Amino acid sequence: VSPNERYDRLVHEMQWMARRLQIFGVHVHVGVRSAEKAIVVANALANHIPHFLALTASSPFWEGHDTGLASTRSKVFEGLPTAGLPAPVHSWAEFEQYMSTLVAAGAISTVREVWWDVRPHPDFGTVELRMCDGIPTMVEIASIAALAQSLVAHVDRLDDEGRAPERLREWILGENKWRAGRHGLDAQLIVDDGGTLVPAREAIESLVASVRPEADALGCRTELDGISQILEAGPSYERQRAISDGGTNLWAVVDLLARELSSGRIGG
Repeated sequence: VSPNERYDRLVHEMQWMARRLQIFGVHVHVGVRSAEKAIVVANALANHIPHFLALTASSPFWEGHDTGLASTRSKVFEGLPTAGLPAPVHSWAEFEQYMSTLVAAGAISTVREVWWDVRPHPDFGTVELRMCDGIPTMVEIASIAALAQSLVAHVDRLDDEGRAPERLREWILGENKWRAGRHGLDAQLIVDDGGTLVPAREAIESLVASVRPEADALGCRTELDGISQILEAGPSYERQRAISDGGTNLWAVVDLLARELSSGRIGG
């Protein structure tokens, strides 16, 4: 999109993996109070990667074809060596050691080249949520930002009370992300070691209910309640498929996305 020495270097290093990155996502930064809080929050947010991905999935088509996925972008991006699920680190010192090792080995030149779905951002003092697909309307963007902000505040409060959520096992995190990327809101999410399943819609509704007190305190309750509009109308991947005539009319998809972007409203 724009000339940049850093981007040129990354393309040279990653070759085909970088050249196929015709993908777009939305990132949300939420400020946290300390470095250690960032680790606690990032680990807790890893459990909710599928919730955000299911709500924002908007990439069912790739190179003119329906992939069968709700989020093709999530699978394309995982091809990069430092992208995908966040590594399980348990302290800021461990996070710094992880980054130092990668820099010393020449794997990265800066922490900005670690493209986890959730990551602490030392330069900004934030935790960054990077799992979301591109979102076409301001209604959806505001709702996702409110959910992210309220959830971070919720985890922060639980941590202060000594009740910080435990991170799910890595294989559960990976399976849940795959299910959300494949099935979107129709995914069945694993919630424990026994393999108990909860529908993604139900899990999202429960999550929204749990963070409403924080949304009230932050003054973003109206935006948070916009999540219900996404659940009712369907995320972008559903709306795109519904208008595409079985994937044969992608011009209609482009027109829909342009209308939604222009109006800021779901459905245009």
